[in-house]
Amino acid sequence: MRSAICTAIIATGLLVPAQTILAQEFPGKTVRIVIPFAVGGSSDHNSRILQPHLTERWKQQIVIEPRPGAASTVGTDYVAKSAPDGHTLLSTSTQFAYAPATFAHLPYDPLKDLVPVTLVSISPQIIVAHPSLPVKNVRELIALARARPGALNMGNAGSMLASHFFFMLAKVKIEPVPYKGAGPLTTDLMGGHVPLAMAAISSLQGAVRQGRAKIIGVCSLTPSSMFPDAPVIAKDVPGFEAVAWFGLFAPRGTPPNLVKRIRDDVAAVLQIPDVRKRLNDIGGEPSGLAPDAFAEMVRNEITRWKKVAVAAGIKPQ
Repeated sequence: MRSAICTAIIATGLLVPAQTILAQEFPGKTVRIVIPFAVGGSSDHNSRILQPHLTERWKQQIVIEPRPGAASTVGTDYVAKSAPDGHTLLSTSTQFAYAPATFAHLPYDPLKDLVPVTLVSISPQIIVAHPSLPVKNVRELIALARARPGALNMGNAGSMLASHFFFMLAKVKIEPVPYKGAGPLTTDLMGGHVPLAMAAISSLQGAVRQGRAKIIGVCSLTPSSMFPDAPVIAKDVPGFEAVAWFGLFAPRGTPPNLVKRIRDDVAAVLQIPDVRKRLNDIGGEPSGLAPDAFAEMVRNEITRWKKVAVAAGIKPQ
């Protein structure tokens, strides 16, 4: 009996050093950051801003790997089923919290199969219009939509849940148009193929600055520092808020100390002045939340958007 107890103690004692060694040896090969959207969106931009600094810090190549499809669930599922050694990470957005509200059967469990590592940044969403659309603000958009019910459409990258939330509170009928990423959405918006779009300000700010789109309103409760004159939609549509967030996740089973190591390195990179400036330039506010705090935020976001879906009458497909 005494021998068995000693053996158990030794085995338990060996487990912690083994996990510590795994964290110390990371990364031992190329790190892949999977983006579950098309190239050119905010998750892509956030990851590419971090990429050179993490490469320098980790002394390993970092590959940004887009895997779009099925409203981000293809790439997310790929990471969920990857080896939990830190070498395959998911860089995703608020769409991660939308998916449980819009899909009846996900190929992964968002609360069990992926480990929140850190919140990279937060960015207000905005509603923009092609310059040819005869509206300048939210009130005019609502009036036009009510005068022409169903005649307008709005593109949305990833999930259309935030758009449906706006339609519900504004009491308008606008047709939502799904896109695999903010890159293709922005291209179609600037080309006049879709008259309205809702996405993170970091995705659409380029089109606005080029004069190829105009801001109808900001979806946050406070004005945007990037476009301070843009009206806050909630002033005309009480209760409406849709803020985009961007974060990193790891597969289930990734050792906690390795998750902490990755988070700490990302948080350190987010303190670099050039990184902060580049994120600010695209409308992002750098974060670096600890894993536990980010996990709580993700749980709250999933609960919130499920309630929105129910209120809007959206049934998971």
